[in-house]
Amino acid sequence: MIKYIVFDFDGTLADTFDVIKNIAMNEYGEYDIDVELFKSEGAKGMLKMLNIPRWKIPGMILNVTNKLRNSKNIKLFPGIVDLLINLKKDYKIGILSSNSKEIINDTLKEYDIENLFEFVYSESSLFGKHSVLKRMCSKHNIDPLEVIYVGDEDRDIIAAKKANFKSIAVTWGFNSKEKLSRENPDYLVDSPMQILEALQSLHE
Repeated sequence: MIKYIVFDFDGTLADTFDVIKNIAMNEYGEYDIDVELFKSEGAKGMLKMLNIPRWKIPGMILNVTNKLRNSKNIKLFPGIVDLLINLKKDYKIGILSSNSKEIINDTLKEYDIENLFEFVYSESSLFGKHSVLKRMCSKHNIDPLEVIYVGDEDRDIIAAKKANFKSIAVTWGFNSKEKLSRENPDYLVDSPMQILEALQSLHE
């Protein structure tokens, strides 16, 4: 039985695509960073297609992630607040993200929804997000079989499967619908309220 809905933050709850794109272009303007290529291939795929040396890629991603941690005035996607309020009626809600806990909490406070969440778990997932999901469960005494993880990237789906979670992939974030569907998430949704519909189907 599902008791916890755990969300990724960037690209799932928060609209940080333009922030990250601008960071990447400022830091690595010598490369032709293509937005559509980013969405269809993901960060690592795009960097490989730009013929960037493989050894540079982890450091570049980590650099952009660290710069993101200093971003301010992050906005949530339309419909997210209503979704979270509805979910709170029947589930416990958490966040797992590589963004900083301070930035996440500041954003939640801006929308006056920080009290909706059981926890905010912040840890870099550069070397395997499934391991981070498992550590989150251990820290908060959560059974993986009681969790659905909601994310916007193929790596979120892959990590959820490795951690024995069910998954919901959202199409308004960092990866295209086609890229997400290739990983066969349990649910693939085009709007926040479709998450409620997906969860309702679990009880039918």
